Amino acid sequence: MDAIQFILTAVNSLHSATVNDVKILTPAQLKWKPATGANPVGFLFWHIARVEDNFTNSWQKKTPAWEEDRWYEKMGLDAKAFGMGFQAAEVDTIAALPLPTVIDYAEKVYRNTAVYLQSLSPDKLDAAPNPERPTWTIGMMINNFVIAHGWWHLGEIRYVKGLQGMPAPR
Repeated sequence: MDAIQFILTAVNSLHSATVNDVKILTPAQLKWKPATGANPVGFLFWHIARVEDNFTNSWQKKTPAWEEDRWYEKMGLDAKAFGMGFQAAEVDTIAALPLPTVIDYAEKVYRNTAVYLQSLSPDKLDAAPNPERPTWTIGMMINNFVIAHGWWHLGEIRYVKGLQGMPAPR
């Protein structure tokens, strides 16, 4: 297995685990917060996809699916919504989005990411697309902004589900 196949395996595992963890949830479970200021599962799921969409497309100098396919209109959100620095009301709005729509968006992002990763050769992982950030290689950014970021938030999703009495997947 080469580096690209390894990355694809890791990313595909993340994607399927994330969708499988949320697709069974009710609207109330998606919106539930363990405490004021905490992020609910519905928001975290949307955020994972939105960040991946933004970053993987920026590396390719492409417009994210969020804008290209006008997902922001389908969800009634701002075109530049990214999921960082939101006020509680904005988080709550995203957590209450219809789950099938958010899953459709996430799956579009995940397909786009897979196509992009399949187009890479192992030597491209060392490329730094932004000369102002020469240590930010494609490989480092895939690790940080797709794999690590996604698994980190999936861990939060599983924790919040556990606080609601749902067992962790086995």
